[in-house]
Amino acid sequence: MRSGAGLVIALVVAATAVACVAQDRSYVRARPSETSGAWRVEHRVDRITARPAPIASVVAMVTNSKNAAIRPATLELTCFESRPIVRIAYDLRVGADRSSTLAYRVDDRPGGEIEATFLPDQRTVVIDEPAAVTRFIADISAGTLLLLRAASLFAGNTVAEFRIAGAATAIAPVLEACPLPAAAGRSAAAR
Repeated sequence: MRSGAGLVIALVVAATAVACVAQDRSYVRARPSETSGAWRVEHRVDRITARPAPIASVVAMVTNSKNAAIRPATLELTCFESRPIVRIAYDLRVGADRSSTLAYRVDDRPGGEIEATFLPDQRTVVIDEPAAVTRFIADISAGTLLLLRAASLFAGNTVAEFRIAGAATAIAPVLEACPLPAAAGRSAAAR
């Protein structure tokens, strides 16, 4: 019995050590995190450039047509190379670039596919094309529910329902740190 308890303690210590090592130390907290609806806003500063690097994120549980388990996914808006990007991180394989699509719908408004990149880990999807980011941000900013589907020939359909009320407030610090390009804003408004 005693060795079982020792094993549990050793596993907890090891998991804590791994979590500490996995923490990105190139950023520091600028001020305490905030919430807006289900969104979490982390106010960070890049230690290398000294520029603000906030992240707005929301978590949902996803279902997959080929995997019975319900898993989490995180939708986040952040800055990458001084541009806002949308990153969706799943806890299971959702697709690959050549055989997958990403589509969404906000509230009761009809939706459709959006240009996205499925990264090589097959668990991360990125919306980084400026016009697509602008359109996505405009759509979710006034919404309350985002239905997101990653469809893949080999991974099936992965569906998440994100509670996005409060998105405009959560996203504002990110867009302040890395604004949308003016040309992208005009082309999205012209649609």
